[in-house]
Amino acid sequence: MADRLLVFANEEVQNLLKEKFVTIAADDWYQRRRKDKVGEYFAKVVDQSPRKGVHTKQGHYIFTATGKLLGFNNNRGPEKRLAMMKDALSKWDKLPKEERTVEIPEHGKNDQGFYRELPKGGQIVKVYTRCLEERNGRLQKLAENKIGNLSAVDHLWLQHLEMKKLGNLIASGGGKISNVLSLRIAKFHLRDNTRGEPRDWKKNEIKEWSLKVDGKGKVSGNFLISSSDGKMGYQGKIEGELSVKKGRLSKFEFLVLGKHWGHSKYTRGARSGKTPMGQVFRLSDGKRASDRIPPQGIRWAPGYWNPES
Repeated sequence: MADRLLVFANEEVQNLLKEKFVTIAADDWYQRRRKDKVGEYFAKVVDQSPRKGVHTKQGHYIFTATGKLLGFNNNRGPEKRLAMMKDALSKWDKLPKEERTVEIPEHGKNDQGFYRELPKGGQIVKVYTRCLEERNGRLQKLAENKIGNLSAVDHLWLQHLEMKKLGNLIASGGGKISNVLSLRIAKFHLRDNTRGEPRDWKKNEIKEWSLKVDGKGKVSGNFLISSSDGKMGYQGKIEGELSVKKGRLSKFEFLVLGKHWGHSKYTRGARSGKTPMGQVFRLSDGKRASDRIPPQGIRWAPGYWNPES
């Protein structure tokens, strides 16, 4: 991840992307599996690259609207990425006019097995995660020269009926938040994703768990989550505030503070021992495209919506 940060922090890369390209970000896990028009187009582009025949299709591709590949690179520094971008632009300039434009075809039906969309009436909560350290007597973000010092972002999705139940729970004086919602938060969102894609927690790894709201919407909870061998875990407290009006969330704010330890396959480089980590959950209006990116944990959709299974 560090080399990707270097690439996109480069000012010349940023300027070229803004001025010369139409940028698209997509999750390779979905795109390479889709059996629809989008999947066919993605495969067409990928099969012109070194990724043809390779399981993962991750990388940066530059291609025309007709699907002609002009450049490919993956996990390289800004100098090599800039060279690839400029070479692709040179190839573009040499293309005949008919290869630069395309009639937009009918989109067709999405492959529902590998397409995720917020349910009708659902709402989005942004989840920000930071590794912390104690400096000058207070918790602060990691120093700039440390890996994982940036905030990671994910999204918690809620269904319309879940919000109505929250509103009814608060109106009745409060109590435990339903297992469906609280376990979704625990399994898929109380994770260290600051260095890559973490694995989901398993239900039996949630050793201690409580999440409740009172009649005024005040939220409190505590948790202890740990792998079976104890090498990875997260322990801490949750506090926050909820408000539901006419079956819609008007406020959803959680602060999570605790100690995290260990790593999973794609989050290596964790600090040694149990170290501070913080998370903020905040309601989003979902207006920006980046706000509507599906939760990382929803790849197996039935398990995300029914985490008790």
